[in-house]
Amino acid sequence: MLMNSLCALALGFVLDMALGDPNGSLYPLTLIKKLVRSLENTLRKAYADSPEAQNMAGLMLIIMTLIICLGISVALLFVCYKINVVLGIIMEGILCWISISCKYLRISAQGVFRAARSGNIISARRYLKKISCRDVDELDMNEAEKCAAETISENITDWIIAPVFWIAIFGGVGGIFCRCINIMDNTVGYKTESCRYFGKIPAIVDDVIMYIPARIAAFLMKLNVAFLHLDHKNAVRIYRRDKRKSPSPNSGCTQAVCAGALGIALCGDEYYDGQLVRKKVIGSSSRPIEPADIYWTSQLALGTAGYGLLLAAVARVAVYIIVYVL
Repeated sequence: MLMNSLCALALGFVLDMALGDPNGSLYPLTLIKKLVRSLENTLRKAYADSPEAQNMAGLMLIIMTLIICLGISVALLFVCYKINVVLGIIMEGILCWISISCKYLRISAQGVFRAARSGNIISARRYLKKISCRDVDELDMNEAEKCAAETISENITDWIIAPVFWIAIFGGVGGIFCRCINIMDNTVGYKTESCRYFGKIPAIVDDVIMYIPARIAAFLMKLNVAFLHLDHKNAVRIYRRDKRKSPSPNSGCTQAVCAGALGIALCGDEYYDGQLVRKKVIGSSSRPIEPADIYWTSQLALGTAGYGLLLAAVARVAVYIIVYVL
């Protein structure tokens, strides 16, 4: 099973780089997002409008979403592996593909990059909506460029390294588990008035499962900074200084590395669903953000993904040797 899951991870990454995330309404991630929204609406009405009741509603959202999504995933894998090992690996590879969104992140980044170079703010906002939960309709071009850089750098953990980490431990089901938690956090986990209590537990659970992957992602990202001949020394310095400035204990890790490598400032006050969320600035604004910064952030995402796959493969092979050879 160890090597089966490794083959599935490789297949899933190839499928992601070839196909990305389809926009169809039947794509599994789209269905999961619809499920979370549907359950959110139902549970908000079913529980009283009090902090304790809404906390319980948030917990029920996690339980019900995971039971449905993981139950379907486990059932599909069980049936496919029972029929044929190759079919099982293909099915697990599809689960890995669903879990990883490297190409989707890069395509969206490239869209913002092209829009920024041509000065098309409407196009830039349209691509930002694909990857960011922020209110972007009122952003000017400089703000859109900053939003793109910070969102891409944050999602290196959420959409690439964290799924790979959990796939390396639990196979394709681990990847689905990770993305379900992340989707719930992106849906209700913000510290706005409407989500203060309902989203509290989903946000905490997301912080827990992303804690180790975020630090692995930052480490791998610093390796890629050196490979790309960016400012590695400053990336290390800003990471140590600013990684805890984000309201989340995890998102600041990769954002700090990105900000240090490029010599820019990220984050600051932002709006979600019309409500202001105050954030500390990460990095130092030694110069204005430019479209080229979006390009380099995209390159950091791709390189970090490659390092993450290599690390997962080494870990799986090492465990296989220890368990079955030694």
